[in-house]
Amino acid sequence: MDTSLWEFTLELYGAPGIPDACLTIQDRHQADVTLLIFAAWVGAARRTRLTPEQAQSAAAAVAEWHSEIVRPLRAVRRRMKTGPWPAPDTETEALRDRLKAVEIGAEKIELLLLESLAPPPGDQPGTQAIRDNLVLVLAPLTGPDLPDETTAALDRLVQAAAEL
Repeated sequence: MDTSLWEFTLELYGAPGIPDACLTIQDRHQADVTLLIFAAWVGAARRTRLTPEQAQSAAAAVAEWHSEIVRPLRAVRRRMKTGPWPAPDTETEALRDRLKAVEIGAEKIELLLLESLAPPPGDQPGTQAIRDNLVLVLAPLTGPDLPDETTAALDRLVQAAAEL
């Protein structure tokens, strides 16, 4: 599979149930969805398991960008969904749509950086590499035991990524 991380992201996020699965993990654990997608892509497209050092390095490489740019953009966009006044109305929804495009642009920059850190292709079984990579990336946020809701979301991500 010779798919860029951005192409993989668009395909994966378009799969049924994936937006909800990503939001579940993001909101429950404050996870960086782009990092999760990177981990899934490394397993699916590159057929490689990340080492703990590679996962930590990838997380560290995007941490500042994610916390200072992506999360604040997302917070403003989400806040505008219900207020403050005069939101929500037609004008504020148009602004919110433009803000969503900017947020996606910021996430694309993060994905490009992550892609540059990808390990070389390997020969690991795709489904197991995807699962191992996702668990590895989530471990610092969840600990060793994943809640049922997170496990279900993770299973959906693994299944959809393996099908790409």
